[in-house]
Amino acid sequence: MNSLSVTWRSLACVLFSPVLALAQSVAVTVNTGTAVRTVDERVFGLNATMWDGEAGSAQTVNLIQQAGVRTIRIPGGSLSDEYHWRVNKTLNNTWTWSSGMNKFADLITGVNAQAFVTVNYGSGTPEEAAAWVAYANAATTSDAAIGTDSKGYNWQNAGTWAALRAAAPLGTDDGMNFLRRSRATPYALKYWEIGNECYGSWETDQQAVQWDPFTYATRAKDYITRMKAVDPTIKIGVVVQANEDELDAKSPQTPLVTNPRTGAAKKGWTPRVLARLKELGVTPDTVIYHRYEQAPKADAITWGGAYENDATLLQKAKTWPTDAAAIRQMVTDYLGATEGAKVEIVVTENNSVYAKPGKQTTNLVNGLFLADSIANVMQTEINALLWWDLRNGTDFTNNNGTDLYGWRGWGDYGIISSAASGGPATSYEGYPTYYAFKLLSKFARHGDSVVQATSGSSLLSVFAVKTLAGDTNLLVINKDPSATTTANFTVNGFTPASSASVFSYGKPQDDAAKPGGSGATDLASSTMTVSGASFSASFAPYSMTVIALSPASTTPTTPTTPTTPTTPTAPSTGGGGGGGGGGAPSLWFVGVLAALAWVRTFRKYSRA
Repeated sequence: MNSLSVTWRSLACVLFSPVLALAQSVAVTVNTGTAVRTVDERVFGLNATMWDGEAGSAQTVNLIQQAGVRTIRIPGGSLSDEYHWRVNKTLNNTWTWSSGMNKFADLITGVNAQAFVTVNYGSGTPEEAAAWVAYANAATTSDAAIGTDSKGYNWQNAGTWAALRAAAPLGTDDGMNFLRRSRATPYALKYWEIGNECYGSWETDQQAVQWDPFTYATRAKDYITRMKAVDPTIKIGVVVQANEDELDAKSPQTPLVTNPRTGAAKKGWTPRVLARLKELGVTPDTVIYHRYEQAPKADAITWGGAYENDATLLQKAKTWPTDAAAIRQMVTDYLGATEGAKVEIVVTENNSVYAKPGKQTTNLVNGLFLADSIANVMQTEINALLWWDLRNGTDFTNNNGTDLYGWRGWGDYGIISSAASGGPATSYEGYPTYYAFKLLSKFARHGDSVVQATSGSSLLSVFAVKTLAGDTNLLVINKDPSATTTANFTVNGFTPASSASVFSYGKPQDDAAKPGGSGATDLASSTMTVSGASFSASFAPYSMTVIALSPASTTPTTPTTPTTPTTPTAPSTGGGGGGGGGGAPSLWFVGVLAALAWVRTFRKYSRA
C-alpha cells in the first residue's frame, strides 16, 4: 500500500461540482472577528504507557512528530498508582516494564513535547514523587532535602537523583542503568498530577481509608509541598469529576460539605476534595478530568444501559462546554473566586469507551470523534486534552458487532497498532485516530485564534481558526455515514485568496489500509478554487477535512481578544461554537448519486 498523498484523491472526500450543489445543503457561518480563545498546544496530547516497548523508538518518535502531537503523559493510567519509577516496577513485581523513564524521555525529547507525569498516590509516597521531580528537573548541584519516607526508604536529596540522570551506565547493571542517561541538563517536565482517578474503587489505594476525598486532599498537600520544594516552577494537579454529587459507592459517604454559593450539602468527590484543600490553605495549579463517552457492550449487558453506538458517539463531543462550566463552577464555589481563578482545567484522558475496547476504537468513527472532541474542547477554557493512548494492544474479544462501522475486527485504544496474529502486521500502522491527529496539525497550532463558526446541521461540525500567519483554516467533519453534504460558507471579516489548500481523510483512505487494499492511506491533499467570502464545498460521508484559506490581501482582520481563561456557558440547542446545530438537512437529490458513483471508481485506503 502506498502511504503517499495523491493530490487528486482528495476529490473522494471533498467534492466541488455543479451536480453536487444539489446534495444536502447546510449553511455555515464563520466570523473571523469573533475570537473564542487562543489555541494551547497541550490539547494535541497523547498518553504513553509503560507496557509499550516501542514508546521511545526512533520510528515511534517519527510517527508522533508527523502526527503533530505536542504533549505526552506518562507513565500509564491506572497503573500509575502502582508504579515505582526508580525500579520501573509496579507494586511488588519482580519483573520490569517494557518502558521506563529512559524510553519516556526519548519520546518526550524526541518529539520536543510538553509532558504530564502522574505520580503514585495509591501505593507511593510524597518523597518518591519528589525524587521523580528531582530526577527530571533538578540540577546536579541541588541540595534540596527529600529524606526518608513512611516505608523506610531514604530518598536523600534532589542532587542525588539529578546525579543519577547525569551518570554514565555502570559496567554491571544494578537495575538502575536505565536511569543513567549521561545527561546533566534537566528534562524540565512541567506538569504533574497526584494519582490517577483516585476517586474510583478500580484504582489501587493502600491508604487506611480508601478512595476517600478527605484523605486524598490531605495527602495531596504533602505531595505538593515536597514536590515544589524540589522545583517550585512545576504545576501540580488534583483529580476531579464533573458532577458535584458523583462519588464511588465504596468511598466514605460522609462528611458532607456545604456549597458556599447555594447552601446545599454535597457528598461528591470534587466538592469534598476542593473544600478540604481550601481548609488546608492549598490551591492546586490544575484540576485533572478524565472523560470516556460510552460503556462497553459487555458492561451494559451486565448492568444495563446503552453501549457503543456510532451515531451517538459522534454527538458526544459537543457537550464539552457543559463539563467545563460545571468544573469551573465547583472550583470557584469551593476555592473562592480569587484562588479558583488561578486553577486551570486539563483533561488527561479521553476516548470513546471506558473499558473493553471493541472495533469502534480502531475504525473511522473513532477518528472522526477524536477530531471532533479536540475541536470542541478548543471551544472551552480547557487547556489540555491527552488522548488515551499511543499504543495499547490488540484485543479481539470485545464488541466487534456489525452494527458498528469499519472493517477492522478488533479493538485497540492506541492510535498506532500493536502487531497481532489476525490483526495488524506491525506495531507501526496508524489507525484513523492517528490520521485525525495528523489532520488537526493542518488545522491549528499553538497561538492561533479559535474563531466563531456555526453549522446548520448536527451531522456537519465546522470549526475555524485564524492562524498566526493570518490564514483562516476550517475543519469540517461530516458525521453522516452515507450522505454527501454541501456546505454553503459565509466567511465574515476575511476575504480569501482564489486558491485554497485542502487536506482530508475518510473512507477512501481508511479502505485502502485493508489487506489487499490499494491507494493512498495518508491524508489526501489538493487545492480548490474559492470565489470570494461566500463559496460552497461538498463533503463525503464519514470524512474530516481541513480547508486552509490564505488572505487575498496583506491586512487580515484581527480577531477580538478572548478573555483568558474563557469560562464557557452551556451550549445552546441551536448549535454554535463549531459543534453544529440541529437544523434539518435539505432533500437528497438524484443528481448527486451519479456523482458519487463516479467517485467510487477512485475509492480505496488509506486503557488503564
